[in-house]
Amino acid sequence: MKKLKVIALLICLCASFTFAEEYHWPRSYFASLGMGAQVSKGDFNERAISGKDTAGVKGYIHPPALEFIATPDLMLGVNLGAFSFAMSFQYWVSEQVIADFPDESYKQDTRIWRFGLEATYNLFYPEFFQVGFGLGYSYNSVKSDDIAIFSSDTYDAEFMGSAVAFIANIHYYITDNISMVPAIKIYESWFKNVHCSRVETNDLDPYLWQSFVLATVSVQYQF
Repeated sequence: MKKLKVIALLICLCASFTFAEEYHWPRSYFASLGMGAQVSKGDFNERAISGKDTAGVKGYIHPPALEFIATPDLMLGVNLGAFSFAMSFQYWVSEQVIADFPDESYKQDTRIWRFGLEATYNLFYPEFFQVGFGLGYSYNSVKSDDIAIFSSDTYDAEFMGSAVAFIANIHYYITDNISMVPAIKIYESWFKNVHCSRVETNDLDPYLWQSFVLATVSVQYQF
């Protein structure tokens, strides 16, 4: 979270910086709301995590497989000439298969949220059709019900980590203020902590790595 605060501060400084008149960059703000679907592959699909509680009792935490997830995508940001800087937020709850569980059909409700910062450069600016490429950094949380098993008891568990994003999008301006924005975002994620009430918060060694590919279509309003 400290990294996110530093990056957010840098974005605010960039947005508020005023160039000399001959080097002035046009500035505008935007908000967008979209819907997308993402697929993922990685350690979440393959293995359970073993651990011990304070009494030395061994148990297992089974992560959700996260094979297919639908999610809204909310963004707020600023345009500085051909550059765009934004905060993004995604949140969704869906039923997911639990990986490496004795009952292969076992499913549980899984809550996934991601908060991040993105920076893109828009080719062909200021035309009505623009192609953007950029990078992002985000904080991720994945929580499922009853996936930690110690003896015969089950507990909720939450995986926490970060991700680097690679972004490609298209802006098609229907009017001067409204555009359609299809996008592809690839998140390379690492989860370094897991929390459940039986073991509190444990550092994961090695980390759990998971790749997400998210495709979205958004409506953006620029002002």
